[in-house]
Amino acid sequence: MEILHSENFWVAVAFFIFIILSYKKGKQIIIEALDKRIENITKKINDAKKIKEEAENNLLEAKKNLKKIINEREKILKEAKEESKIIKKELEQQEKINNERFNKKIKERIEQSNIQVIKEIQKQAVEISLKSIKELLLKSEKRETEESNFITKSITNIFKKDKAEQKL
Repeated sequence: MEILHSENFWVAVAFFIFIILSYKKGKQIIIEALDKRIENITKKINDAKKIKEEAENNLLEAKKNLKKIINEREKILKEAKEESKIIKKELEQQEKINNERFNKKIKERIEQSNIQVIKEIQKQAVEISLKSIKELLLKSEKRETEESNFITKSITNIFKKDKAEQKL
């Protein structure tokens, strides 16, 4: 019975009772806390599943949109290529027309230059001809004058000789 009077015995009994009571009360609290935790985790998992499903739906929709965009891009590129071919043909035709106009203008200028050069040559030829004729006429007049002077001198000399002979 000494054990019943020992402090250590009663501390051990109290500790043991405390543990039994704590276990009974704590077990319920722990189970409730674990149940709440499980419920939260389940909610989070369900939310995550919903988010995953939404993400998959968004991914599918994004893939569809991407396909549409790729198809539209290809269509636009095809139309742009066709339009660029048309524009290229139009530009080539316009360039051809412009080249023809340019060549025509050049030919017209060359013709005008040729006509102008021919007119200048004709004008110079006429001027040279006139100068030559004037010079010939002047020379011819000079010759005629010289010839007439010569004839006059000759006649005068003849007359002088005749008079001198007559005097003799």
